[in-house]
Amino acid sequence: MRGRKMIFAALLALVCCFAFAAGAAETGTASLPENAQVADGYMSSAMKDGKPLDRLIAYTPESPAFYAVGKLLSAPANTKIRFSWFFVKENQHITDVELNTEDHGSDIFVYSTLNNGGNPWPKGAFRVEIFVNDRTEPDQIIDFEVE
Repeated sequence: MRGRKMIFAALLALVCCFAFAAGAAETGTASLPENAQVADGYMSSAMKDGKPLDRLIAYTPESPAFYAVGKLLSAPANTKIRFSWFFVKENQHITDVELNTEDHGSDIFVYSTLNNGGNPWPKGAFRVEIFVNDRTEPDQIIDFEVE
């Protein structure tokens, strides 16, 4: 009799685990922010209506601004995105730009703009690293040049 009770208790615990997992999948709580990612990172000359106009690999020193773009996938509301800008030629960190998706959903373009206040950009290699939430490894690394 005691053995049957132990088996019944184990089966009951197993059924509860499956029920919890199924409920989490139905309510969407199984989709954690760790699944969020930024894919297809690239540079653009501008954004219009929330979409990049083109893809660039280089800018001129007179370019008014740099636009780093990526596609945010599988992200819940209020996902944090951080863009870290670097001037590689001088091994210099320029700035970090952070944004929050708020309730804009997923499968959207996220972007950051860097301008130089009307001054010409220095020639050389630049890099943008895009991070999701508090990750230490970037989802995307975009290298580009000013020529």
